[in-house]
Amino acid sequence: MPTLPTLPTPWRPEDELLLQRLEDETVTGQLLAHLVGLHPPGAPRAQAITAAPDLHPRAGGLISEVRRIPDGPGVVEAALAGQTEPLVRLLDDLVLRAARPELLHHLALLHGKVAAALEGDRPELAASAWVRSLAAWIALSEERAYLTRLEQAIAPQRASTHAPAGIRPEDVPLEVISEIARRADVAARDLSPPGRAALLALARTGQAASLAGASPAAARRIAAFAERRRNAAIEAALAVIGEAIDEANVRGELTTAGRTLLLRAIPVWSWTANDEAVEHFVIERIDKIGWELYRARRWDDLRYLLDPFRPLFDSLGRRIEADPTRIAYAAGAAQMFVFMSEVDTVLARKIELGERALRICPTHRNGRLVLAAYLCDDAIESMKKIVVFARKDEIGRIEATLARAESLYPQSSGLPDAKQMLERVKRGRIAV
Repeated sequence: MPTLPTLPTPWRPEDELLLQRLEDETVTGQLLAHLVGLHPPGAPRAQAITAAPDLHPRAGGLISEVRRIPDGPGVVEAALAGQTEPLVRLLDDLVLRAARPELLHHLALLHGKVAAALEGDRPELAASAWVRSLAAWIALSEERAYLTRLEQAIAPQRASTHAPAGIRPEDVPLEVISEIARRADVAARDLSPPGRAALLALARTGQAASLAGASPAAARRIAAFAERRRNAAIEAALAVIGEAIDEANVRGELTTAGRTLLLRAIPVWSWTANDEAVEHFVIERIDKIGWELYRARRWDDLRYLLDPFRPLFDSLGRRIEADPTRIAYAAGAAQMFVFMSEVDTVLARKIELGERALRICPTHRNGRLVLAAYLCDDAIESMKKIVVFARKDEIGRIEATLARAESLYPQSSGLPDAKQMLERVKRGRIAV
């Protein structure tokens, strides 16, 4: 009996849908792998899929939504051919406020997964992913209708399990921020990279609101909430150090143990990406130790205390110089530069540090007193170098130096001797 030919199976609409779903899942896997940097651009699709974190079966809906965008089908085809970069650029350039809410939901979840995958070893990149995830959630909250429908769809299930009531659309970004902040809170004691990623993201909620096209009122609300949560995490990281310093003070061991305890604030400063609150914390506590050493004339100990914190002092000084309205910590910051000038051994650097103190806090009494004394010393040293006759321009510079010293602190003890010496120079009878 002859063998009958095998007839081709007709290609059904459901087969086309299945193929597209599988392709969408493949491209989503490639996209995720690309965003977490697990394979180089153009790597084989199989490598991308096996390297990427696990995806929910519905995650392929992201690519289904991309196909609806102008130029979307083309970038999807390019991704299927191994070129993921055009898809990444398309998503990066999206105007979130104009995007379909279904696409925003997928993007929010995708970038959240990217952030979670990167936070352990690449916190800066993880922070950027958190910002993009938050931006998509903010855009959804501004659109409102999608989240409202979603809430209505799950409300019966919630009611049957006696779960708490749902979240209002406008509060969804705050819940996302709370989740990010929780990661910072958990990491506050060990200063782990996920906490750093969270703090960086919390500091950039303004960028997220801008990407989302949020209203000014919503942006302010989100930023204020994120700042409170970020400050709370930083305070938690500093609290242990503060308690130890307080205990050392009670025991009378502040000058001996204080430096060692305060050194623990430097890793916190790095963990927080050089946050100003850490600078305030250190200056408030180092001030008391510094004054005790200063009054005792323990210059070597004072220098030893200050040296590790110079970058931190410089950072706060630059903040205040750039924004003179930050007067609350101007005097404290200026005093650090006065301390540093007192322990320096080179007169030119002493003057430079004294000048910096007065740029930070022009009315700082101790800074004016110390700088006036250094200027008198500088004038005297200059006059001692004159061998026979003083040039007119040199005399003018010395007069200007002493005039400034007098304007800063008329009672400076070095002024009378410096002025008398200047008169002798002018008469050509300098005594060296």
